Amino acid sequence: MGQKTNQETLVSGLFRLAWSFPFIFIGPSLYVGKGTGGAWYWTAISIAIMLIAIALAVSGLRKVMQGFFGK
Repeated sequence: MGQKTNQETLVSGLFRLAWSFPFIFIGPSLYVGKGTGGAWYWTAISIAIMLIAIALAVSGLRKVMQGFFGK
Protein backbone atom coordinates (compact mmCIF):
# COMPACT_ATOMS: atom_id res chain seq x y z
CA MET A 1 0.00 0.00 0.00
CA GLY A 2 1.31 3.47 -0.91
CA GLN A 3 1.88 6.49 1.23
CA LYS A 4 -0.90 8.93 1.89
CA THR A 5 -0.65 12.58 0.97
CA ASN A 6 0.04 14.91 3.87
CA GLN A 7 -2.77 17.44 3.38
CA GLU A 8 -1.43 20.03 5.84
CA THR A 9 2.00 20.20 4.20
CA LEU A 10 0.46 20.27 0.75
CA VAL A 11 -1.88 23.16 1.61
CA SER A 12 0.97 25.05 3.29
CA GLY A 13 3.05 24.73 0.13
CA LEU A 14 0.18 25.88 -2.06
CA PHE A 15 -0.30 28.95 0.13
CA ARG A 16 3.38 29.81 -0.24
CA LEU A 17 3.08 29.43 -3.99
CA ALA A 18 0.00 31.65 -4.00
CA TRP A 19 1.86 34.32 -2.02
CA SER A 20 4.74 34.24 -4.49
CA PHE A 21 2.62 35.21 -7.51
CA PRO A 22 2.10 38.89 -6.62
CA PHE A 23 5.84 39.25 -6.03
CA ILE A 24 6.57 37.52 -9.33
CA PHE A 25 4.63 40.19 -11.23
CA ILE A 26 5.36 43.26 -9.06
CA GLY A 27 9.15 42.87 -9.05
CA PRO A 28 9.81 42.97 -12.81
CA SER A 29 7.16 45.61 -13.47
CA LEU A 30 8.67 47.84 -10.79
CA TYR A 31 12.12 47.24 -12.26
CA VAL A 32 11.02 48.20 -15.77
CA GLY A 33 8.87 51.12 -14.62
CA LYS A 34 11.08 52.77 -12.02
CA GLY A 35 14.34 50.87 -11.79
CA THR A 36 15.80 51.57 -15.21
CA GLY A 37 15.18 55.31 -15.22
CA GLY A 38 14.80 56.27 -11.59
CA ALA A 39 16.98 56.37 -8.52
CA TRP A 40 19.18 53.43 -7.53
CA TYR A 41 16.99 52.40 -4.59
CA TRP A 42 14.08 51.49 -6.91
CA THR A 43 16.37 49.01 -8.60
CA ALA A 44 17.41 47.57 -5.23
CA ILE A 45 13.79 47.30 -4.04
CA SER A 46 12.66 45.58 -7.24
CA ILE A 47 15.54 43.09 -7.12
CA ALA A 48 14.73 42.34 -3.46
CA ILE A 49 11.09 41.71 -4.39
CA MET A 50 12.17 39.36 -7.18
CA LEU A 51 14.43 37.45 -4.76
CA ILE A 52 11.55 37.14 -2.30
CA ALA A 53 9.39 35.76 -5.12
CA ILE A 54 12.02 33.17 -5.99
CA ALA A 55 12.45 32.13 -2.36
CA LEU A 56 8.70 31.79 -1.80
CA ALA A 57 8.19 29.83 -5.01
CA VAL A 58 11.04 27.41 -4.31
CA SER A 59 10.01 26.84 -0.70
CA GLY A 60 6.40 26.38 -1.79
CA LEU A 61 7.39 23.78 -4.37
CA ARG A 62 9.52 21.97 -1.80
CA LYS A 63 6.56 21.88 0.62
CA VAL A 64 4.25 20.56 -2.10
CA MET A 65 6.74 17.82 -2.95
CA GLN A 66 7.08 16.93 0.74
CA GLY A 67 3.31 16.76 0.95
CA PHE A 68 3.14 14.29 -1.92
CA PHE A 69 6.22 12.16 -1.33
CA GLY A 70 7.20 12.74 2.29
CA LYS A 71 10.74 13.40 3.41
